[in-house]
Amino acid sequence: MESPEESAPVAAEVDEDVLDESAEHVPPPAPVGPRTRFRRKRDYAVVVLIVLLVAGVATVWWRGSDAAATVSVTGSSNVTVPPKPAAVPAEFKQLWQARSGATPDPVVVGPTVVTGDKHTVTGHDPVTGATRWSYDRGNLDLCTVTAAWGKALTVYHKTHNCSEVTELDGVTGKRGAQRNGDAELNTQLMYDGTYVSTSGTKLIDTWRSDLVQTQQYGTVTAMVNHDKQPRLNCVYSSELSGPNLLAVLERCPDEQFNRLTVLRPGGTEGDGEKPNVVFSVQVPGDGGRIVALTDQRAAVALPNPSRLVIWNSTGSQVETVPLEGMDLSATPNSLVQPAVAFTCIQTPDQTGACEPNSWTTTNSIGARVVTWFTGTKTIALSGSTLDPLWTVDGSFGPGTVYADRILVPVPGGLAVVDPANGNRGPDVKVDRKGYQGQVRLATLGDVLLEQRGDTLVAMR
Repeated sequence: MESPEESAPVAAEVDEDVLDESAEHVPPPAPVGPRTRFRRKRDYAVVVLIVLLVAGVATVWWRGSDAAATVSVTGSSNVTVPPKPAAVPAEFKQLWQARSGATPDPVVVGPTVVTGDKHTVTGHDPVTGATRWSYDRGNLDLCTVTAAWGKALTVYHKTHNCSEVTELDGVTGKRGAQRNGDAELNTQLMYDGTYVSTSGTKLIDTWRSDLVQTQQYGTVTAMVNHDKQPRLNCVYSSELSGPNLLAVLERCPDEQFNRLTVLRPGGTEGDGEKPNVVFSVQVPGDGGRIVALTDQRAAVALPNPSRLVIWNSTGSQVETVPLEGMDLSATPNSLVQPAVAFTCIQTPDQTGACEPNSWTTTNSIGARVVTWFTGTKTIALSGSTLDPLWTVDGSFGPGTVYADRILVPVPGGLAVVDPANGNRGPDVKVDRKGYQGQVRLATLGDVLLEQRGDTLVAMR
């Protein structure tokens, strides 16, 4: 007989792992539909806030950028040019005037007179003065403007130097080539007919017509090869361009005298970092100024005693001409001396005479006369020898050519001089309204332009 304990049913044994909690932590089923991390309104509000913040920062950046501060207004290509002058009038009367503090000389580009002041370069109708086009960089100051390659070449000041360079078409004002440069403050642009060089006390940059740099001379900002420059740490006191030439008067460490160096601004073929030096010679005296540079000769004016020292194209000193009774202490304190070269078309008979109405200013070889303003006189030099030819006393500038005569600014008007022989005719009246400073001249057809300090005046 079985006992109750033995007859009781036995429960089935189940293998159970008391540490397994999988049954209690089964992941919930995936939600139906696409998953997104933005489920609440505040998520979208944050996104909108970020977008607005980025847009605001971009707007502030744009408003302060060079692009936003630049306004270019171009003009029509259909313009008129004043006729050539038939004769010098008895009096010049003002047509219009404009501020132009960034141009040491009147700037003529094709059929347009160009002024530069503060932030703006403006192309004017030569007769009416009406604006044909304008180029304004409201956040940058103009350094200077000149005419080269049929364009207005503008340089603006940014950070520590005059670095922003832009070409503007003379007719329409349309922008052309642009580049950054290393020109010093107060730089002047020297155009030799092929290249443009920047004046400077320690560095000279040279560019060709597409604004590609062809040469640097002096203490280069980011110098890689120190053996490329012939001398380092020199200080420049006078510079002048000639036909495919550039002359520099420099004082270098450990040298007793100044040095006259003449270069080819196109640089050295096959070595863009090495300046192309034609010759470099020591100058016998201090305080000199380069006053003339042609394809054959270079002239430096020296004081105490006043004299003109002349070198030929190989660097040999060929002549010293006394400048008796001339005080050079009034010579303009400028790196680039006021000098103008003139030439004419020679008649076919080879007598040396010039064809009528063919005298013009020139940057090329073949100058027949070079005028230099000493600060109190205008001296005409022979284009071939650089010997003095004639002088206009009490003048205000080097002059320009008009109707086959060289006009030289003098008190009360303009001296009228025959460039071939120096004969002076009756002066032309000009009312400068009390202005007695230096005057630079240029012409566009029969319109005569005078740069009087920071003001450009057009006359006829």
